[in-house]
Amino acid sequence: MLKSEHLRYRINTPHVKPGFIDPQSPFLLELAGELICIYTSAVQSGMTRVELENVTASIIRSSFDVKLASGLNKLLLDRCEFSSAAQLDYPELRRKSFLRSAELLNSGNFSAAALQQCAEGNDLYGDLPDFEKLSAFEPVCASALLHRYNLAQAQGLLFYASQITLILQKTEASELRKLLKTIKFFRLMAHFRRLPQDTLQIDITGPYSIFGTTAKYALQLANLLPAIVSLPFWKLTAQLKIKGRELTMLLSHKNALVSHYRNLAGYIPEEIRIYHRTFNDKQKNWHITGDTPFLDAGDQEVIFPDLSFRSAESGTLLHLELFHRWHASMLARRIALLASHPELPLLLGIDRALVKDEKEFEQLFSDCPEVREKCWLFRDFPGVSTTVSMLKKVEKRLQ
Repeated sequence: MLKSEHLRYRINTPHVKPGFIDPQSPFLLELAGELICIYTSAVQSGMTRVELENVTASIIRSSFDVKLASGLNKLLLDRCEFSSAAQLDYPELRRKSFLRSAELLNSGNFSAAALQQCAEGNDLYGDLPDFEKLSAFEPVCASALLHRYNLAQAQGLLFYASQITLILQKTEASELRKLLKTIKFFRLMAHFRRLPQDTLQIDITGPYSIFGTTAKYALQLANLLPAIVSLPFWKLTAQLKIKGRELTMLLSHKNALVSHYRNLAGYIPEEIRIYHRTFNDKQKNWHITGDTPFLDAGDQEVIFPDLSFRSAESGTLLHLELFHRWHASMLARRIALLASHPELPLLLGIDRALVKDEKEFEQLFSDCPEVREKCWLFRDFPGVSTTVSMLKKVEKRLQ
């Protein structure tokens, strides 16, 4: 991901446009290729961080666009792995080396070779980040790096988003399901609404609208963009706050942005894997269904649950939606929805980070006590026994 000093954009109030480049430019392909060659050679020779920085710095300084070259270099650094220090007591090694060097200097009987010998093979600073060695580099071609740079420019601006509206058209159900799973995977605050002509509108709250720490949420929002650009017809409108100015960024499939994701939708987080395995091991009356459907909430609103469960005995299908620390505003809306539509087969799991204590939890249902029976608290991820107990309770109530 690019840092703020790498972003290139143009402001034409009220709009802001990312500084996209031509991925087919011969000059840029040559620059990207030169930087890639440096990293390929560096991993083969086990170059240290500081050595790599010195080599790339000369290329960046001599470039026709220092900011652009610096951004490309940052993206290449993100593809690197550096080896950690060996299991040695480096502070003690340095202390002994300095003492021996001081003794030689004080005796007056010293030479460059003797001082070099005191340095233990010049590996006195292996515990410092600058002296970590490049151990792995994920290969990339010049054209792909330039496409990645364009996408990263747009991602960097999303760090300043207060609101995002995404319009999807002519999207296959399978592709839409992948995107919505990705939204859930990143735990973003999203509101889904169906529009005429087979169009779906997704409103996503940006980090600037969330109270408290936003860096992680901003990163997760930026990480959603590569999943969006893979769709055939899309339009994104982002409301940004940059240096005190209210600006709008418009993006669409016409920008020809290229995703570097391969199969994010196929990736299942470890916490989900553990939950599925534990759930199946602990009980047999309910099982987690593979596909989670869209729920019609009325007024063209759509709900996409996190998990769906089916009873092995009755065939009853119930759904679970999880609300994490960033979902406070959406939680109030969902509780109100369940109050007005008690027939919805939906349960709510609420992260304890959203409420101070049990008393505050109960206050959520002061106007609709009947919804309380469909909701419970969890920490990190809901427990299996509590989930099954709630499923049985709700199943009985809906019959």
